[in-house]
Amino acid sequence: MEDLFSSFWWLVFPTSWIVIGAWRNWLSYCADRDAADVLRTFASNGREPPAELIARLGRR
Repeated sequence: MEDLFSSFWWLVFPTSWIVIGAWRNWLSYCADRDAADVLRTFASNGREPPAELIARLGRR
């Protein structure tokens, strides 16, 4: 087992980049979902949403 790790130690770096990228995408998804929920609440109450909220959703 030690020989296997010593041969492929470098795989730790790309694997960690993949995990970090997936985590960032998940956090971005959660933030966009929450912003859409707030926008939906404004729409159901008949109020105008703040410009910052609309800019947050339109940044991509």
